[in-house]
Amino acid sequence: MADKSTKSSHREPLAAVLALKPAPGPRPANVRWEDNVATIAVRGDLDLEALWAIDYTIGRAAADAGRIVLDLREVTHLEYNGVGELVARRKELLARGGELVIAVRNPYLINILKAAAGAELLLFRSVEEATGAAVAVASARAQRRGL
Repeated sequence: MADKSTKSSHREPLAAVLALKPAPGPRPANVRWEDNVATIAVRGDLDLEALWAIDYTIGRAAADAGRIVLDLREVTHLEYNGVGELVARRKELLARGGELVIAVRNPYLINILKAAAGAELLLFRSVEEATGAAVAVASARAQRRGL
């Protein structure tokens, strides 16, 4: 019988898992790029490699959706050095008339995002709030441009 007292109570980090909704593919013909919303849900610990995978996924989603919601509500850790990639991706989307918003509840992650990005990222407590804000912000921008 194995001695359980030799086992460490330290838990292994949770590998990052991400899902893109809707799946990449052509958007419906009657939906403009600026109006299409994609959600990228992530859970686990986000090291630099995971953040690069998220950045790649945001890029794929942005081919068909101008509004991207990054759902970090189930993320337990975020590598500070990778936040710059999220800021750069948001700036790219903004330049094209799109938007990237983040749903996050964990105060630890909120502090990391704010410290690394300042006001460059829009943070919300739920996916619904983030989605509504992405649509509202982009709609207001389109109205200012007279679209």
